[in-house]
Amino acid sequence: MTEFQYLHKNEIYPLPLKNGYLVYAPLSSMVMSLSADEVSRLENYLSGTVDDSEAAELLAYIVNERSNHRTIISKHSPGEIHKLTILPTHQCNFNCCYCYSAEGRENKSLSMETAKAMIDYFISKKRTSLSDLWLAILGGGEPFLTPQLTARVIDYACQKAKEEGFNLGIGLTTNGSIYNEELAQCMIANKVSLGVSFEILKDIQNQQRCQYDKVVSVVQRYMDKGVDITIKSIITPSNVHLISEMVNELHRLFPKVHKYKLQIVEDAVIFANLQEMKQFYIDFTNNFFHAEEIGKRLNIDVYVLASKYVDMLVEHYCGGEMCLTPDGTITICHRFSSVREKGYSQSVYGKVDDNGIVCINNERFRRLISHDINARKICKHCFVKWHCGGGCLAQYSIYNDEQLATICEWTKSFIKEILMRRLAAASGEDVM
Repeated sequence: MTEFQYLHKNEIYPLPLKNGYLVYAPLSSMVMSLSADEVSRLENYLSGTVDDSEAAELLAYIVNERSNHRTIISKHSPGEIHKLTILPTHQCNFNCCYCYSAEGRENKSLSMETAKAMIDYFISKKRTSLSDLWLAILGGGEPFLTPQLTARVIDYACQKAKEEGFNLGIGLTTNGSIYNEELAQCMIANKVSLGVSFEILKDIQNQQRCQYDKVVSVVQRYMDKGVDITIKSIITPSNVHLISEMVNELHRLFPKVHKYKLQIVEDAVIFANLQEMKQFYIDFTNNFFHAEEIGKRLNIDVYVLASKYVDMLVEHYCGGEMCLTPDGTITICHRFSSVREKGYSQSVYGKVDDNGIVCINNERFRRLISHDINARKICKHCFVKWHCGGGCLAQYSIYNDEQLATICEWTKSFIKEILMRRLAAASGEDVM
C-alpha cells in the first residue's frame, strides 16, 4: 500500500519537495505546488472518509480536461506496428568503442528482393488500418556502404506508400564518413531526415569513433545540399561534462543544423561500477539543462528521449518495430540484428522466406511486445510510467537489476527536475 493510494488510483502523484509537494497529474498535464495539508485533504477526500468542498474543487481543477490520447499506445498485433526498420548491411567502416552490434559484423548485405517483400507487406492496407507509417534505415552496419541499395529501398518505399495512400516518414542514420551524391539527391527528393552519429569534439570523436575531419567535411556537404540533418552524440563518462561545449561547437561547425539528440551510452561494462553509474547519471542531468539553455539561444533543439517523452503519454517505450535484418529475419528491435549477438534469438519473431513470403510468429510477437506500461508491478504507482512506457526492452538484455534500477531512479529524478523547472518558469520563481 502506498502513502497516497487514493491519489495514485486517480493518477495524481505528490512528489516530495523541501516544503510541501510537487503534485503531478500526467493525464491532464497538470503540475502544481501544494502544502502537505492540502495533499492530505485531497487524499482524505478521495478515500471517502470526509466531505471537503475545497478539496473537491481543487481535485476537479487538477483532473480537468484529461486526455484520452496516447502518443505511443500498447500494441497487441503486427497490424498495429507503425515502424519498419531496415538494416541494409552488417558491414561497417568504423569500430566504435560502445557499438551494440559490433559482434554481428560480417560481409553480408540485404537483397533488394527481400527488402521489397518486406516493404510490400508493411505498407499495405491488408496489414494495417494506420495511415501514418515510418521507415528507419540504420545499422547494424553502415547504410552508406551500400548506397545503391539504400537509395532503391527509399525510392521503392515512397512509391509504394503513394500508391497505397499512406503517409510515410523516413529516417536514415549514418556515421557521416561517406558522401554519396545519389543518396543526397534521394534524401532531398523524398524528404528523408538524416541522423548523423557524431561526437562533435575532435578528441572525443577520434577516441570513441574515428575520422573526425572526414565526418565534418561530409556533413557540411550534405548540409549545404539542403539535407535535413539531426546530429546524434553518444554521451559517455568521457564527454558528460562537455555537453555545453559540444552544443557551441555544433553551432560553429554546422550552423544550419538545429536538432541535436543526446543518447546516453548503454554498456554494462562501462557501468560495471554501480556508484560510478549513479554519478554519471547525476552528472548528465546537471550538464543537460545548461546545454539545453545554450541550445535555445543558438536555435538548436538539444534533447534526450526523456525530455521529449515528458510531453507525451507513452504506454510502450518505443511502440515496437518490425526490424528487417540483412539475413531476412524480423526482430522486435534494431539492436538485435545478428545471430552472433546476445539476445538476438529471443528477439526474432519472423522472417522473409526464400519465396518472398513474410512469415510472422504471432505468439512470439505478442510476448515481445507485451513489455509495456502494465508489464511490471513496480510501475503501477509510478508517476513517470506515462513517460517511459515501462522502459526499453533492449536494456533488460544489457543490464542487471541494480543497473536497471539506477536508470529507473534517474528517469524519475530527471522528469521531476523538468516539471519543477517548468513550474518555476510559469511562476517566475527559482527552481524549487
